[in-house]
Amino acid sequence: MPSMSHTRISVWNHIAVLISLFIFALTLPMLALAQGQSDEEHDFVPGEKAVFYDDFTDMAKGAAPPHWKVRGGAAKLNPAGHLVLADRLSLYPNVETLPKNFTVETDFVPKDASGGHVAWVFENQDSTFQWSAQFQFDTDEILATLSVNDEGWSKLGEGRVKIRYGQANRLAVWYQDSRIRLYVNDQRAVDLNQVELKPWSRAVLTFTSDSPVELSAVRIAESAPDISQVLTSTGKYVSHAIQFDTGSDQLQSESMNVIKEVAAALQKQPALKLRIEGHTDSTGDAAKNLDLSKRRAESVKGALVQLGIGTGRLTTEGFGQTKPMAPNDTPQGRAENRRVEFVKI
Repeated sequence: MPSMSHTRISVWNHIAVLISLFIFALTLPMLALAQGQSDEEHDFVPGEKAVFYDDFTDMAKGAAPPHWKVRGGAAKLNPAGHLVLADRLSLYPNVETLPKNFTVETDFVPKDASGGHVAWVFENQDSTFQWSAQFQFDTDEILATLSVNDEGWSKLGEGRVKIRYGQANRLAVWYQDSRIRLYVNDQRAVDLNQVELKPWSRAVLTFTSDSPVELSAVRIAESAPDISQVLTSTGKYVSHAIQFDTGSDQLQSESMNVIKEVAAALQKQPALKLRIEGHTDSTGDAAKNLDLSKRRAESVKGALVQLGIGTGRLTTEGFGQTKPMAPNDTPQGRAENRRVEFVKI
């Protein structure tokens, strides 16, 4: 027969379990709501085919940025390898034409809330402004504003998002079939559809501030195609939008939106099986790059499994730097070689 003390312990254990279950049941709706809000607000999908990429790794100290036309001021390289913007200037990326649908990602480090701004201005060949995505530094947040040329500046929408001064931040613009979305650190700040715009042909990065800003990378890319259709028609889908922390197999948050689309394609085709291939650029040691590419492929597989895809439908392989798509002697070429491929098997 159990002792009285054991009986008391058993009763209290049962009560503790019931209390835990009750608390969990109460929090489920809130967790679901929070998750829904997060998915809705963090829906940015980086474009797949890069038409411009620069991380300033091939810029010599004291030289001008080789992939930009600089006007109105000076842009200098600092010891961290970042391009330092000061005062007022405009940077024209060396891009002949923009795709019909595209994304622009800008990685930068702002020093403080100076009241200045970074903006992407889209203009015609006569340098006439047609529309702009402006990000203004304000206290502990950024004010994102979308404006168009409607016989003068006309503001269509704005939104505020918290910012990390003195740390790395990412601004993004997504243009897709007359829908324009602006993001700060993967959080959507502005979302407008059926926006009527006058024709434009080029993009200009403008900067105005009393406090310097460090620019670490810029990527302009054509928007992602329908993954399911690509896999069906070609048997392979190449993604440059699945991104990892430097030298790591840790997926960056925006990569999950692409992985979710791959999962949806697999769910739509129950018989489909994929080999996930990891590829790197040639920076660093070849053996380490090979290992890194294998671990990155495994990370993508793990994310797909968490989304409900059976492990039996997925295999992985890493090729390191052995199968480049472009020369490794420019930042854009290296970015082209860092990729994840999904191959139908």
